[in-house]
Amino acid sequence: MSELDLPQIAENQALAYVTSNDADAALESALCNERAGHDPTSGDVTLSDSDFREAWHHVIGGSPAGGFNFIVPAIKRPFMVTNGSGETATVKTVSGAAGQVLDGETRLFYCDGTDVIGLTDSTSDGGVGGGAHAGVLVTKTANQSIANNSNTAIAWDSEAYDTDGFHDNAVNNSRLTVPGGVTKVIVSGQIRWDSSAAGTREILLEKNGSGTYAGRPFEHMEAQTNRTMQSFVSPVLAVTGGDYFELIVWQDSGGARDVESHAATWFSLQVIE
Repeated sequence: MSELDLPQIAENQALAYVTSNDADAALESALCNERAGHDPTSGDVTLSDSDFREAWHHVIGGSPAGGFNFIVPAIKRPFMVTNGSGETATVKTVSGAAGQVLDGETRLFYCDGTDVIGLTDSTSDGGVGGGAHAGVLVTKTANQSIANNSNTAIAWDSEAYDTDGFHDNAVNNSRLTVPGGVTKVIVSGQIRWDSSAAGTREILLEKNGSGTYAGRPFEHMEAQTNRTMQSFVSPVLAVTGGDYFELIVWQDSGGARDVESHAATWFSLQVIE
């Protein structure tokens, strides 16, 4: 049994009960033990094979400066994580898919030997369909230049939170993608333009690369003397797994304008059902 590394009784082994007792004790540990004191204050936490095999429940504390990775071995098993660090923990293998645990949350996961899969049990905010909240909020770390008279999808390279892998900071990072099992969402966003009163500004929400669907938010306005602010909130939108949304902007100032990296520039999707 390579997953939990339980002792095996050999054929015709003398004192086989000793090996059997050792295996029972290891299995009890794997199902019942807790590992407390995982501390990401200095950076990511990486579990050893033995720590992962010998405990069901892992408790994170410490005082990290920001979000961090909680890296588990690529060993098949269910496990549970409680995060009390004050920041978001991304639970993953070295190279596989990940789940996230917000501060103050407990979530149940399964590692399939490659990926970490977030199950629906949650004591607070995580888990698509299983907790009180599931969704994503993304932001920008740098201004984005928007060409004159051209629809442009905004790229998002930072996540305030992402409970179930709705977004990737590097691959197709303009998209918020709906995971399987979700049927209704609300999408909202806000843009802060640079300072220019020339021309007009537009923002709209595209679904699967199209603006033709019921409930599409759209705003057109004259540019303001100081920075122009635009925002929208969609109605409840019907979705299926794999649908994706992008925040699209347009301007006709006569030259390039910037969408600014700022606390007031963000994009969000929240699960309703």
